[in-house]
Amino acid sequence: MKQQSGNGAAQRTIGAAPQAPRPAGRGMIPLSRRGFIGGALAVGALGTPLAPARAAGGEKFTVILDWLLNVNHAVLFAAQECGAFTRAGLDVELISPSDPDSPSRLVMAGQADVALGYGTQINLLVDRGLQLLRFGTLIDRPINVVAAMGNGSIRNLADLKGKRVGISVSGVEESLLAAMLHSVGLSISDVTVTKVNYQMVTALLTNRIDAAIGAYRNAEVLEIEQTSGVAPIIFAPEDHGVPMYDELIVLTRQDLRNDPRMARFIAAIAQGREALVAHPDDMRRAFVARHPEQDTPVLEKAWAMTIGWIPEAPGHLDTARYEAFEKFCLSYGVISKLAPLDSFAMETAA
Repeated sequence: MKQQSGNGAAQRTIGAAPQAPRPAGRGMIPLSRRGFIGGALAVGALGTPLAPARAAGGEKFTVILDWLLNVNHAVLFAAQECGAFTRAGLDVELISPSDPDSPSRLVMAGQADVALGYGTQINLLVDRGLQLLRFGTLIDRPINVVAAMGNGSIRNLADLKGKRVGISVSGVEESLLAAMLHSVGLSISDVTVTKVNYQMVTALLTNRIDAAIGAYRNAEVLEIEQTSGVAPIIFAPEDHGVPMYDELIVLTRQDLRNDPRMARFIAAIAQGREALVAHPDDMRRAFVARHPEQDTPVLEKAWAMTIGWIPEAPGHLDTARYEAFEKFCLSYGVISKLAPLDSFAMETAA
C-alpha cells in the first residue's frame, strides 16, 4: 500500500483486505467521519504525502486512527506540522484502519502502539476482555447528538414518541438513546429503532427516519445544514440523562503502561494544541494543502469548533467522570460488572 510521510508522521491504511467503500450517504460533503473522503481514499491508502520526509532517528511509534483522517484529528496534524513529534523523539506513523471496528483489536495484536477510540466504548471493550488502557484524550466532551430535521415536526425530545430513530452502531448508541428518552418519560419501546449503518444523513434528508443518534456536531450536523439549508434540531446526551464523557480517547495495551514513549506522545499532543490555538487559520490552511479533499464549505466552522474541544492537558484523567460513566454502562446493561478504574485508565503527565 502507499505510505504517507511527514514531519515525524506518516499515514497509510492497515487491517485485513481493504473493504469496499461504505455507502455514500454519510459523505455528501466529504467531511463525514465514517464516509470515504473523496476519490483518493476509495479503496486502500491515502494518496498525498503529509510532508516531504519523515523524521530521522526517532523511535518508531504507530498510531491507528479511529477511522479516516478528518477534522477530529486536527491536534495530531498540528503536532506533526509544528514538529512536536520530532522533538519528542518519535517517528510517528498515522494509520487509517480498513475497518473502523478494528483499531483496538489491532493494538492488542501488536500491530500498533496506540489506537484512537471512543469514551463511550472503552468500558464495553474492557468488559469483553480486551486489555486496553486509556492514557490520553483528544476530545474531552460529547459531540454526538440526536438530530432531527429542522423543518420537521420534532421540536423537543418527547416528540420522538412513535417516531423512527436511526442508529449506526448497535449497543452503546442504543443505551445512550434509552437514557435520553428516559429523561423525558419515554422508553426505547416508544420509538422504532432503525439501523441506518453509514447512511444517516441520506436517511434523514429523504425522510426514511425522523431522527438519528450518532451525528457529530462538527460533521453530520453541519453537513445536514449545508445540504438542506436548515439547521437540524439537536439534543445533546449530556443534557438528557447521560453522564459526561470524553468523546475521542487514546488507547494502548495495558502492558505498555510504563512505556516512556506514551508520556512523550502526550507531551507532543499538548504542544500540537498550543500551536493549533495560536495559529488556527494557518494550521487549517496547511491541513487543506496536505489534504485538499478536506476543503469543504463547512471545514472552517468545523475546525474552529473542534479546537475548542481539545483539552489543554490531554493526559488528564477525570476520575469522577470515568467512574460515573462506567456505572451508567452497568445500569444500562452495556457491561456485566465494574472494573477498577486504574486497571483501564491512567493519568499521563505531559
